[in-house]
Amino acid sequence: MFCMAKPIWAEGLEKEKNITLGLHTKIQNPHSGALYVRIATSGVYRLFINGQFVTYGPARCAHGHYRVDNVPIDRTDEILHVAVEVHNYYINSFSNLRQPGFVQIEILDGDKVLAATGENCFSMQRLTERVQKVPRFSYQRPSCESYHLTADVYDWHCGQTCTSAYKVNTVIVNEKYFVERGMNLYHFPMISPVKVLSYGTLEAGIKPAQYRKDRYITQIGDADKGELGGFKEEELELNLNDEVQEFKTTSVHRDEKPYNDEVKLSIGQWEILTLGQEKTGFISFHVECMEPSTIYVMVDERLRENDDVDPLAMECINAFRLDLEPGRYTFQSMEVYGFQYLKLVCTAGSVIMWQLHVKELICPQPVVTQYKGTNPQLKVIFEAAKETFLQNSADFFMDCPTRERAGWLCDSYFTARAEKVFTGNNVIERAFLQNYLLAEKFERIPEGMVPMCYPSDCLRSNGEYIPNWAMWLVIELEDYVARTGDKAFVELFRKRVYDLLKWFEQYENQDGLLECLPGWIFVEWSRSNDLVQDINFPTNMVYARMLQSVFTLYGDKDAGRKAGMLVKTIRQRSFNGQFFLDNEVYQNGNLVSPGEATETCQYYAFFTGIATPELYPGLWKIILNDFGPQKQKKGAWSEVASSNMFIGIYLRLELLLQYGYCEQLLEECVEYFLNMASLTGTLWEHNTGHASCNHGFASYAAVLILEAEKRIHQD
Repeated sequence: MFCMAKPIWAEGLEKEKNITLGLHTKIQNPHSGALYVRIATSGVYRLFINGQFVTYGPARCAHGHYRVDNVPIDRTDEILHVAVEVHNYYINSFSNLRQPGFVQIEILDGDKVLAATGENCFSMQRLTERVQKVPRFSYQRPSCESYHLTADVYDWHCGQTCTSAYKVNTVIVNEKYFVERGMNLYHFPMISPVKVLSYGTLEAGIKPAQYRKDRYITQIGDADKGELGGFKEEELELNLNDEVQEFKTTSVHRDEKPYNDEVKLSIGQWEILTLGQEKTGFISFHVECMEPSTIYVMVDERLRENDDVDPLAMECINAFRLDLEPGRYTFQSMEVYGFQYLKLVCTAGSVIMWQLHVKELICPQPVVTQYKGTNPQLKVIFEAAKETFLQNSADFFMDCPTRERAGWLCDSYFTARAEKVFTGNNVIERAFLQNYLLAEKFERIPEGMVPMCYPSDCLRSNGEYIPNWAMWLVIELEDYVARTGDKAFVELFRKRVYDLLKWFEQYENQDGLLECLPGWIFVEWSRSNDLVQDINFPTNMVYARMLQSVFTLYGDKDAGRKAGMLVKTIRQRSFNGQFFLDNEVYQNGNLVSPGEATETCQYYAFFTGIATPELYPGLWKIILNDFGPQKQKKGAWSEVASSNMFIGIYLRLELLLQYGYCEQLLEECVEYFLNMASLTGTLWEHNTGHASCNHGFASYAAVLILEAEKRIHQD
């Protein structure tokens, strides 16, 4: 996809962890209207023209494959200084792949190459203002960020010298395999705080009796062996995880007032601001200080104890530190944050900050569907679902835009349906699925299996995968064809699907049931997950549904017959006359049923077609009248463990829609989602806010609402 450019990197630093390089060139503006920058990299990049931010990228892709951005440049300046910051983590994670560093850039006027890497057109520097040896952002993300800023830190953007950068020798590295971006470029809407909620004073450097240290601090090992990569605690130049725990509040003033575009802080002062709802993107502001100063920026989805921000509450370091030499700066974070509340702390000197805002990193495809109903509560939920979708589909479907930024199967089945409703197409889903298709192999998981989330690195030396989620890949492919008609794309998955079938076959018993599956057998975050061995019936229900999808996709009659036999076996073995039981276990060499049924197991049975209201009218009546939000209210069926939001409650809502209980569906949507939507403007992972308050699959609520209202009006 490149005409002349070659992949380059700093000599000897291809496998250096957490480094940033800067590339600069100067060109005469051709004023042709056909000027653009083409760029690809193993890490992340930011493009600046004459010192002004233009865009961020790239869209992430599978191992050994790199998506290419073509960025149009429409500037009237006669001379254009083109600067690109490239950050390569080389740390294994769920959000950014651990791959040797490279960057490839060319500037084109139509088909004419004006500058290209590998042709001595770009100068390259190593940028040192970002502290290299810091902790991981989280178990799932590779690195947090903090900076030492000098007054000339960004002068290199316009070709001048910079004291925090030094030139490096460049080398041409191995050729890369490129893929089209496949979606629009980002447009970065800007969101400013709406209120100052509180302010006060604190003391810094007060050591707690015991530090909170998550696994992203304590489990750092050798990434070459599949262990959690990064810098060990004794290697850290700056331990932000500990520093944010060393603040002791000495005064609090809760005096809400509008944010007036300026914050002044001196040593020991802090302020908490709110965006009014959760947003995701890059934290940006202007800041000036007349003396050496230090500020911390800490964010959170919700206010915690004492109406404070806890940057570690989400099992990640939702914070960064700036050490500033005297001067004036325009700062923008390179890491992505999702938050509603922001706390600014000054621990040295004094600063003035203004034009504080978030440059949103959200779905680049335009939203074409709006809520046109008259129910104000459903409108609030719909808007929260839309926000949740936008913030979790920047380049593929993510579980959350904060702690992980990872592309999980099963979640994607539901988010993909939301994409179709919101955008009218499935461009982001295609990119998500394509990543699973492009990878030649998946490290540290069994041959034939696919990762539970991708593109990602396996973070455990002995591998980690969810067999259940692999089944959802096939089920989603069937759904994708139904939505798009793109049979040719799904045909490309044939080998991957049949390799997966071959893997599952080795765990079938004489009755065709999967038993003693290895890996992480995941049903949902509830009691259901304690009942996954030795024969787990929800898992086998999804397996039967997967086999039916193979029949639908590829006309495989054997898979269809196998699915039918498995359905009959599950009905015989799992149903006890009232409920479907979750599992059977071996005792003294014999399979026995512990006799436990969960609410979620019932939903799996109906969703996968094992059960229907006609075949099991008594159970369906219980589901309608006693399960769901009324289960706790009535105190009904206490021996049946309740469902969590994902996946049980979503399957429940889908079943209500499928069988035409649309009024009840809308009532339950209000029960489940209105509180979430009102508190954060997004929809949550669980039925409480203890985990992510912004989870991609939850955007499916909008699909349920629109379809239910449509059917009600048709009737």
